[in-house]
Amino acid sequence: MVIRRGGVVVAVALALTFVGLAAPSGAASSGGGSGQFKNLKPVKPPSPCPNTDGVSASTIKVGAILPETGPTASSFQASEDGMRARFDLANATGELGSRKLDLTVVDDVGDPARNLTAAQQLVEQDGVYGIMENSLAADSSAPYLHSQNVPVTGWHLGLASFGKYANMFGWRNSFPPDAGKNTYTTQNVDFLKAKGATKVALVGANTSNSAGFVTQVADSIRIADPAMKVVYQTTSVSVGQMDFTAEAQKIKDSGADAVVTGMDFLQNVALSAALVQDNYKVKVTLYPGGYDSRITSLPGINGVYFGIEVAPFEENPPAYLTYKAQMAKEGKYYQGEVPYIGWLTADTFIEGLKAAGLSCPTRQGFITNLRLEKNWTAHGAFAPIAFSNIFGRPFYCVYYVQVQNGTFVPQFNGAPFCASGVIHNGKLTKLTPAQQAQG
Repeated sequence: MVIRRGGVVVAVALALTFVGLAAPSGAASSGGGSGQFKNLKPVKPPSPCPNTDGVSASTIKVGAILPETGPTASSFQASEDGMRARFDLANATGELGSRKLDLTVVDDVGDPARNLTAAQQLVEQDGVYGIMENSLAADSSAPYLHSQNVPVTGWHLGLASFGKYANMFGWRNSFPPDAGKNTYTTQNVDFLKAKGATKVALVGANTSNSAGFVTQVADSIRIADPAMKVVYQTTSVSVGQMDFTAEAQKIKDSGADAVVTGMDFLQNVALSAALVQDNYKVKVTLYPGGYDSRITSLPGINGVYFGIEVAPFEENPPAYLTYKAQMAKEGKYYQGEVPYIGWLTADTFIEGLKAAGLSCPTRQGFITNLRLEKNWTAHGAFAPIAFSNIFGRPFYCVYYVQVQNGTFVPQFNGAPFCASGVIHNGKLTKLTPAQQAQG
């Protein structure tokens, strides 16, 4: 979405974390934990080195697919800045030896059909080695890219393809092959309980994504903590609705001490403003997206919590400091989540190239060896993960921040907060400390 404030245009991710950290993560009955990669063996760089699409003695051609126009462009377009900045750093420092990274970006407008043709163009016409993808339409091109054995890194965004095809790598996590429809963690109810909430109001839009999110939160509360009650629930908010007078009154009448939303950021702000207008304050408000320093002074934002997939910027994690310095050098720095996601997507792609072996980075070497990598943190952006363990299952631990007087304040001392269990087909299974340690 785009927010205009004082003449400044602010792009904020909207539905992204419905499938990210503040939302209930999906899990799969099969996935990394099933041991499907236990017999996977590292691929050595071949010698002599065969011809590989996109690779020359001096260049590695990489494609990127994201919406640069269309309704979701303002939520994803800025990720290109982060991608280019990370590639610029690698090229300037000789990180990949004698080869330079050459990036070609194709606009898919967030449309499934365009997403597929974008992938076909990059592979068949532009001859790229691999692809970075930050688009809600990525499921459309995934079967084709898998059939071509093209390595892909990107933002999982709750898409089934990142937990289905072994050539696709979320920069931190994947997602279940069924897109988490039947299984999810107790993340939200655990967070609400930790913050002292007992009576929860759930507000969602009349879209499948939003309604599904709200239903999962309600079910997780019912199953995981019967002492906590859902006192108000709606999924009838229309897309674009900005008058929340009625919903605010119903929340007040319900006596809710917590509000969890499944709407876009502008609607969340409008709901909070309506509650303020109604002189009703809740203990906990949890939004699904909007971690961006340019939104902290907007009406209704003070006190709101956000779940995020990376260590909070305010903790100055090493990856963020490197990102900040390079983005500032290129004149494109601001404290926002979306360009940082682009940076991490590119960082993961570079890691795949290194894993494949710089002397001869084959596609299969990238896919196999990166899947075998353990303790990946994107150079200090989050707690360590192993790509084989996180494939096809949820991430168990997330980070939280709260807006306090115009700034984001990390919660839980800046450490990740872990779900206590996973709900699969209505049955709760507790997570062990060892499982939680997998992220």
